[in-house]
Amino acid sequence: MIFGIYARKSVYSDDSDSIENQINMCIDYIKKHYNIVTDIIKYYDEGYTGANTQRPGFNLLLKDVKNKKINTLVCYKIDRISRNVVDFSKTFEELQKNNIQFISIKEQIDTSTPLGRAMMYICSVFAQMERETIAERIKDSSLALAKSGKWPGGRPPLGYMREKIIIDGKKHTTLVKNPDEVDLLNYIVEEFLNGNTLSGLETKFRHNKIKSRLGSYFSSTQIYQILSCPQYVAATPKIYDYFQSKGCNIVAPREKFDGKHGILVYNRTSGSRSKKHVINPPNMWYVTVGLHEPLLSAEKWLAIQERFGKNKIDKTRKHEIGILKGILKCKCGYTMRTKYKHDKQYNIEYTHYFCPQRTRKGKQACDTPMIPIDLIDNKVIDIMKNLSINKDHIELYMKKELSEIRLIRSKEIINNEMNDCRKRIFNLTKALQENYQSQAAKYIIADIEKLDKQLISLEYELRELEESEKERAKRVETIDTIYEKILEYIKDYELLPYKEKNRHLAAIIKECIWNDGELTIVL
Repeated sequence: MIFGIYARKSVYSDDSDSIENQINMCIDYIKKHYNIVTDIIKYYDEGYTGANTQRPGFNLLLKDVKNKKINTLVCYKIDRISRNVVDFSKTFEELQKNNIQFISIKEQIDTSTPLGRAMMYICSVFAQMERETIAERIKDSSLALAKSGKWPGGRPPLGYMREKIIIDGKKHTTLVKNPDEVDLLNYIVEEFLNGNTLSGLETKFRHNKIKSRLGSYFSSTQIYQILSCPQYVAATPKIYDYFQSKGCNIVAPREKFDGKHGILVYNRTSGSRSKKHVINPPNMWYVTVGLHEPLLSAEKWLAIQERFGKNKIDKTRKHEIGILKGILKCKCGYTMRTKYKHDKQYNIEYTHYFCPQRTRKGKQACDTPMIPIDLIDNKVIDIMKNLSINKDHIELYMKKELSEIRLIRSKEIINNEMNDCRKRIFNLTKALQENYQSQAAKYIIADIEKLDKQLISLEYELRELEESEKERAKRVETIDTIYEKILEYIKDYELLPYKEKNRHLAAIIKECIWNDGELTIVL
């Protein structure tokens, strides 16, 4: 049976419950309760809190759990794994999925016994209850806030500012018109309805030095957020029907949609400082009539939304050009796009890859010019043809993921050092038995602890070396797979429709970067 031991200590100072102590207690437990012990693998993190799940030792443990390298995981206390019930529950689910037992010495939990399993199931139930309670609380809070029509907080949209009002003797926040920004809002709306695109508006605003209230240039994403913001629109029956057709939860009666106030939508987005903000599905939105004055008529706001809907349909390209579409990146990090132009006078077609950052922000943001599509596409096809003939060249286009340091020391050297450590620990232990009452005892113990740390470090190094060997074996398999895909691609290239050419290439190429006339490909 192979055991895994996990130890964690938040701070380097304070010797209580040290990494060494935790590991030794786990080893003593294993030796006391199990006769057959094939191997003990140690994982540890020093200086990491239980709230942080991104710990090197913990991540290595999870990787080994998924690869079923251990049969039983032992730790001193459950909170060494995580102090968060939900996070611990996820770890326990992963252990269950891979049929790995869990033992916590302090809490006397052993999932190989019926009682231990029952206790873990109770933990899982509490975690699930916590998740459901949080979700229900958010739903209730959103509903209560929506019914009141009060501003929920946060930065007000362009054209508004916050103002405190008294309702039933209590202070509340609402939105009022910001005269310094209303003209800019109307300008953005009119420019968009007159046919300007989001990226076109971004470029125009940058050229005309038009900035946001924070002093930065508007991005196309920010312009979209302004134009799609529901707070601006007057609450009319048309707007009621619009949100109802989208499947939203409308918590104000239809008669309140009289056009005198603006709309408020709660729970439209979700996210936090650490999580990306995303727009929730409409069936999660709570729509009500706010206390603020609207800045846009229903007709104008709906015209904007209709144009967004039309753009989504029109985004389907009329011209299928560029086999590297969605794959090729500019040196600045942006994904390059394709452009088609037909000169009717001379009946000539022009196709180019271009950097959207340069188009939006100008040459000072990115100096990559437009590149003829055929120039880059032909380069890629030539590379694919070369690799179909020379399989050995594939590795030249792969990332050097294997650490060269690992190759310096062999397994034999590491094993010899580990055996030497064990012998010295054994000899020092014998010396300690003979001198346990003398002054020398504390120095012997210090030497044993030092050697034990060295042994743990060597065990880690050995495991990394073994992982490296497996990675190299996997790399050979990957080369074979890539080679087969390239052969198939070149053989069928002339017969493949455009979308298939693009899809197959995306399955072969991991990275493709254009940098000042040089094409870099990573497979």
